[in-house]
Amino acid sequence: MKSMSVFTLTIWGTVPYNKSNMKIVLEGQLVEYKDEGKGKVVVLLHGWGQDHKSLDGLAAHLVKHFRVIRLDFPGFGGSPKPTSDWYIGEYARFIASFLKKLEVKNVYTLIGHSFGGRVIIKSIAEKLVDPQKVILMGAAGVKPRQNVKKAFYKIIAKTGKAVTALPGLRLMREGLRRKLYASAGSMDYYNAAEMRTIFQHTIDEDLLPFVERITQPALLIWGISDTETPVAQAHAMMSKLKNGELFIVDNAGHFVFNDQAEVVEKKIDEFLA
Repeated sequence: MKSMSVFTLTIWGTVPYNKSNMKIVLEGQLVEYKDEGKGKVVVLLHGWGQDHKSLDGLAAHLVKHFRVIRLDFPGFGGSPKPTSDWYIGEYARFIASFLKKLEVKNVYTLIGHSFGGRVIIKSIAEKLVDPQKVILMGAAGVKPRQNVKKAFYKIIAKTGKAVTALPGLRLMREGLRRKLYASAGSMDYYNAAEMRTIFQHTIDEDLLPFVERITQPALLIWGISDTETPVAQAHAMMSKLKNGELFIVDNAGHFVFNDQAEVVEKKIDEFLA
């Protein structure tokens, strides 16, 4: 894959310059982001199907003591889909180019949720970004073993469209498709729409071998009831980390930083102190 180069900064519209709400263009790719606060740089990366707003609560807490940068990944929020079907590697290089454009030379901490965790793992493993510390919250990247449910998912992904195109099903087509995908545990695929190929590229790559390349102090934060990235995946990552700590939060699921905000924020404060 060819590497990214960075082009000009573009401020869009007639709204006065505001450092906390901006858009830039990198290689023709429009990106929306926020840059708030002062001090050491903390970069927040959101999960699949989300945008930078999903991290509003955590950002509001961290901005009291840090410069907090967060963006909408291409294909999410205010950042349009890439013109080609990216792999995780493209997203990792994109983050490096983005930080270079902002003239960020030292990243104190990368914090990623779910898909954002995938990008962090890839970014560090390929030496594209070198933060002092790493925080992964319900991070994706461990490819689960094939099982009946996953096999059913693949069948649905391939045949669901054909099944719902049968005569007599036109009026209920979309509802039936939704039920088929939901029964296979594949609503992310269903909701991905034009991002489905990128989604498939994403889940096909097992990043566990890359985790062991993370040598920085790493904090893994997991909701005990996370069904999207089960705690077993956190333990798998821990087995590869050279300097890792796993913090499991009770009464919390995949969005652990929202489910138990105060608990998570206190733990992050301790880790970043």
